Amino acid sequence: RAQTRCAARIAAGRIVPSPAVVARPMAFLADLGKAKLRHVPAAELHDRSAANVGLSGSDALEDEASQWRYFFESGCSSWFDAIKEHTFRSTFVPLERSEAAAIVEHWEARQRAKAQDDGTDEGALLDAAMESLAPLRSRLEAAVQAECAASPAGRAFVKLSTRSPKDSGRALARARAAYIARVAEKPGLDDNARWKVLSEEVTRAGAVATGAEAIELLLDSERVYEDLEYALRGPKAHRKDGASLGVDLEQAYNMSVVARAWDPRLTLRSEFRGIAWGGRLTCLCQYFHPLFFPELLDLKASIEADCLRLFEEPAVSKAVAGLGGHCIIDFAWLGPGEVLIVELNPFDGICLGTFPASTGLFLWDDERDQAVMKGEAPFETRIRESPLPAPALKAQCNPAWRRIIYNETEIAA
Repeated sequence: RAQTRCAARIAAGRIVPSPAVVARPMAFLADLGKAKLRHVPAAELHDRSAANVGLSGSDALEDEASQWRYFFESGCSSWFDAIKEHTFRSTFVPLERSEAAAIVEHWEARQRAKAQDDGTDEGALLDAAMESLAPLRSRLEAAVQAECAASPAGRAFVKLSTRSPKDSGRALARARAAYIARVAEKPGLDDNARWKVLSEEVTRAGAVATGAEAIELLLDSERVYEDLEYALRGPKAHRKDGASLGVDLEQAYNMSVVARAWDPRLTLRSEFRGIAWGGRLTCLCQYFHPLFFPELLDLKASIEADCLRLFEEPAVSKAVAGLGGHCIIDFAWLGPGEVLIVELNPFDGICLGTFPASTGLFLWDDERDQAVMKGEAPFETRIRESPLPAPALKAQCNPAWRRIIYNETEIAA
């Protein structure tokens, strides 16, 4: 979906490719002009250049509409009340359509300014967006303060009802500064240890103390932009003949901003990801799956038993059933006999949640793993039993993190 949206934004002029990106295909086309073409008789022609209209038929559009509804109906506002005794406390703040549109417009204005390099003041863009979102900031301030008061650390975590702004560049810049200071105090850390330090600091950098800080993170996140743009745009709600697919965007829109009390007990090693399929928990693995935590090896059986026990709670089973029986479920194992649910996320076995970054130590495209995930093979809990080799760990690292951990410079397009 992200690739499709990206292509659409380029076509609409929302993203302007750099000259270098444009030059490469132009050079390729110039070389094509030098090629000698062979005449093909008409009887041998098999022209596939026409649009495949089957892809835009009613079935495809109905699938897209169903996927759109499922994605947004899986947000935490749909399951929180059912499992509030088994999850972290939260305060919900409705996000008006006009406010979502302001966040989307700010992101797109920033991307245009970066692409065109026209001297636009990003600070001025941020100030304008913050001013337009003043009513949201006021409502969010009350929620953040309530959650900070309930946090031992006096901080709150803020996200959409769908996804969090954990990709914020502002947060990563703060994390980078803290990471550099920490590794300077402990020279000689191996790659696994340095990854842990940066992961911890990125998590801390996402904590906020005010509504204004929360909105700055929301405005700085591509994940937030994607979800809100998709919520506002909706699926292709009408067929070519104009028949409705039953999606009323005004009525279906139901986005919120959620503030959750920051709990320092939720550490890298304490979070685990499970897959629910057909109403059953079928597998479990560590959330930060590239990292090795030797202390978890002796705790594996206890963690598995505690997570399975919580899943069998009637309230949890009911919440999973409300998502169609299929979902990703994240657990916080806080100690023997003490486990909470972090969140439930959509998992449809087709697109949503099936990518390796989402499934961790299981791969949906692996036949054996898929059998486990679908409950066709015995339940499994997977914990990394030894550190990844340095090259493999580095390959797991996104470019922004690689520049920090491995001190790499950004390569211009």
